[in-house]
Amino acid sequence: MNIYFIGQFGSDAGGWYIGADGKIHRVPGWNPDALREIGAALGVLREAGKLKTHGLADAAIKSVLEFTHKELGAHVKGGGAVVVMGG
Repeated sequence: MNIYFIGQFGSDAGGWYIGADGKIHRVPGWNPDALREIGAALGVLREAGKLKTHGLADAAIKSVLEFTHKELGAHVKGGGAVVVMGG
């Protein structure tokens, strides 16, 4: 499993990951507009988790989770984990 470290969302600066070989590898920058949208979607997921009304959190999370899986999955390969810093 790779662990990805991503800086501020909306940045095209890229990041790094620690590979299975134990070494640090560079990740090229991503599209800033796409990263801002993913960052906003992750914010929605974070806030939806705070909802107490039965079924409301599940509905909000379900509608956003598919998008975040698709977008992050396009960039994070091999079952890696994403660590979001900043934001």
